[in-house]
Amino acid sequence: MGIVKTNMGSKKIVVGQIVSTNLYGRGRGVIYLIQGEQTPETVSHRFGGVMVLGGNATFDIAFESGGMTHQLPECILHGVQWTIHDEVLGQNEIDRILINARAEVERKDTEKKQAQKEFQDEIERLKNAPEYSDLSQEQKGVSQVTANIRKELKKAYPGVKFGVRKRHTCSVEISWTDGPKEDEIKIIAGKYKDGHFNSMADIYEYCDTPFNKVYGGVKYLFIKREFSDVLTEKAIQEFNAKFGDRFENVNLDRYKSGELWRVGFGDFWHRHGVEDEINKMRAELTA
Repeated sequence: MGIVKTNMGSKKIVVGQIVSTNLYGRGRGVIYLIQGEQTPETVSHRFGGVMVLGGNATFDIAFESGGMTHQLPECILHGVQWTIHDEVLGQNEIDRILINARAEVERKDTEKKQAQKEFQDEIERLKNAPEYSDLSQEQKGVSQVTANIRKELKKAYPGVKFGVRKRHTCSVEISWTDGPKEDEIKIIAGKYKDGHFNSMADIYEYCDTPFNKVYGGVKYLFIKREFSDVLTEKAIQEFNAKFGDRFENVNLDRYKSGELWRVGFGDFWHRHGVEDEINKMRAELTA
């Protein structure tokens, strides 16, 4: 694709000129410093404005919303993501916006430093937290996480046999039969997640926590609760006590054969009728 020249001619930007951008929610800003010799006639766009070339000067901008941009290249300022307005402010207005912008930058910097301090303080607290005294602090990736989750689950549910296994280099699978509900296990194991997958952006978004820094973290946790015939039968009994006048012969054999998948379809707010309703009831039961 060819180069498209801008229509700037020899028109140059001056100190006090208003510019604006939607990037990062910045909005309107004022040029308060120009460095270098402007050459707007050399600015050109390629690929529909995705690539911008040329220019020589750089611009410092203070935004009315707070925040600042330093040494923005001339070609970028003349690109599709910026608008150059005809409005030019006097020195008093430039100073007012600049003072506010600098104050906002300082405030955010202070907040960032405070957050970093609190993060580090929490790391130090967790290292010596008595409730985690038996957990490993060795940074061994998924091996550290599996060992620590095993210890936590054994301590919380001593009568339940859990399978905690490395599924891949960045994930752990937890499985057990009957026992505690999935939500209870998620509270314990969820601390070890490094972040979450953003399906809209198709990326994994990391979110470091003080706990992960001390006791390890993995990208994915797979939690799988299995059910015995005993607990399934208990759920069926609960179902019959509630809906026995509407459905006949709802029993374990019909459930295990898959026949109940077709019974009562549309009678519940679930996809698979009676079977799905029984599954819902069973998930709320503990052994």
